[in-house]
Amino acid sequence: MKTMTDMIDDNQKQNRLEMIRKALQGRAPRTYTELETSGNLQKFLEAHDAEMMLSFSEAKKKAWEETMSTFLAFSDPTYDETSSPM
Repeated sequence: MKTMTDMIDDNQKQNRLEMIRKALQGRAPRTYTELETSGNLQKFLEAHDAEMMLSFSEAKKKAWEETMSTFLAFSDPTYDETSSPM
């Protein structure tokens, strides 16, 4: 069973283009028809896929930076001489 993260693989580009095409056709049918009629549908799909993958890449990088910041932010407890047992 494929997950949505499997869709980021380069070998899944055709599946992503089909997903974009179906979404466009279902949600913006006039735009879809205009693009198809003008011969610009494939160009639009390719550009939209590139934008989507760039956005995903940037989000993944940001998430990784936030994760490292959260989980690698070690620090020693502050030392207070007034609470020292000596």
